[in-house]
Amino acid sequence: MAVTIRDENAVAALAATTGIEVEIRGPDGLLLGYFTPAPRPGMSFPELGISDEEMLRRVNDPDPTHWKTGEEVMARLRSLRDAP
Repeated sequence: MAVTIRDENAVAALAATTGIEVEIRGPDGLLLGYFTPAPRPGMSFPELGISDEEMLRRVNDPDPTHWKTGEEVMARLRSLRDAP
């Protein structure tokens, strides 16, 4: 079933959403349901809330401090656990 929203403010609020789903509540706070945004051009993974361009920028970021191997993460966690 489709529901047409005629309130332009509500349409603008829903159109601006990112993420996998958004709660829709009435003025009294009552949960009415959930809104799942449709995929948008240039945003392959709307649940992440970032554009394809931003995702590529992050993946290709030459700064090595952003990326750690699983072994590096586990070693860091062990060092924190064993610290006095």
